[in-house]
Amino acid sequence: MNTISPEIICAVATPEGTSALSVIRVSGKGSFDLLEKIMSLEKNRLTGMRRKVGRIIEEDRTVDEVVAVSWPEGRSFTGEEMVEIICHGIPRSIREIIEILIKNGARRAEQGEFARRAFGNGRMNAVQIIALAALWDMESGQKVFNGETEDSCRKLLSGIESTRETVEGIIEFGETHLEGNEESIRSVFGELIQRAKDFNKEAASIEKSSRVMIMGPVNSGKSTLFNMLTGKGRALVSSEPGTTRDGSTCFMELSGRRVQICDTAGTDGLGLDRSASEAVIDGLDGTERVIWMSTGGKTPPADEVRERAGEIIEIAAKSDLVDKNGTEEILSVSSVSGEGIEELKIVLSRVPGSMSLSGTARRILDSIKESYRFVSAHEYDLAAEILGDTEIEARRIIGSGENIQLSVERALSGMCVGK
Repeated sequence: MNTISPEIICAVATPEGTSALSVIRVSGKGSFDLLEKIMSLEKNRLTGMRRKVGRIIEEDRTVDEVVAVSWPEGRSFTGEEMVEIICHGIPRSIREIIEILIKNGARRAEQGEFARRAFGNGRMNAVQIIALAALWDMESGQKVFNGETEDSCRKLLSGIESTRETVEGIIEFGETHLEGNEESIRSVFGELIQRAKDFNKEAASIEKSSRVMIMGPVNSGKSTLFNMLTGKGRALVSSEPGTTRDGSTCFMELSGRRVQICDTAGTDGLGLDRSASEAVIDGLDGTERVIWMSTGGKTPPADEVRERAGEIIEIAAKSDLVDKNGTEEILSVSSVSGEGIEELKIVLSRVPGSMSLSGTARRILDSIKESYRFVSAHEYDLAAEILGDTEIEARRIIGSGENIQLSVERALSGMCVGK
């Protein structure tokens, strides 16, 4: 796979602000020529894997003294010609260098575009992209991911292959080949199922945290639900309109998945409350999940929320006090009896969409269990066929990831511009 882009992209790869040094990345065919031009270097000075100390010149004026490190096509992070400019970490100088690069044919990189090119050029596989994005998505104190999810997937793939070969051996040599080996087959599948469970856990732990916004009319119980889900009294609760204005946010773990829960102001509030609610709605980018709460489920989600939210989970609040709207899809929740809370947590622990990493991991685990049921029923042809399909699905994860594009896109969208 190769998607070398004709465009040269550039971006600052280090944090904003003043520092001793900063790094600017430039990638795309022609990057060497571009740097040689703005540094007034001889032709082909940066061709290959080279390093050069020099000055970036603009109209006979030295903008900064820099170190240019070049990476040839096939050897760089992106798989393309790439140059990393190590310059002084002075914001004014950095901005000027970026402007010079753009003036001479580059353009500003988009969010995660360097990693996207690395993925498209086969320098990174899908699960590596998701694991890398997890580094941006962790709170301090959590473990750093160093390829263990990919290792877990490869072990699972190896187990699926060997188990399929075992089942095909039974088909080829007949059931007499199995006599006395039933315990061995159980052991093989038991180990494979455990590997699938391990990968399922890893997939859930690295996938980009799901952002959940609790929204709805004033006094529908949003802050109470926030406190019940998070187990902490972070949100003020009152019958007075306008109690929630700035909102509260909490990260929590549900079935191994990290979820960010956000309380918000009522959508039908007035004054500052309305402004706070409108700001939340304007900030929705199509990836968030919205818990829409209303008393008895009788107030439908606002049109602008429907347009901007990635998924809406409708809640009939105060189910112990008010009759529920007749729609079956609406979940009844009571802060008094606890009705619906555990069911809601299960819904929130799942990533929407069948093309997510964790969704695929669950399918693989379920398929392996189904294959074992067929083996137990002596339906070996069906068992082998299911394992063959499962093997293909596992290979895609550590390849181009056609089956987990949702997770890959969410991962890339969460990266910084310089990555």
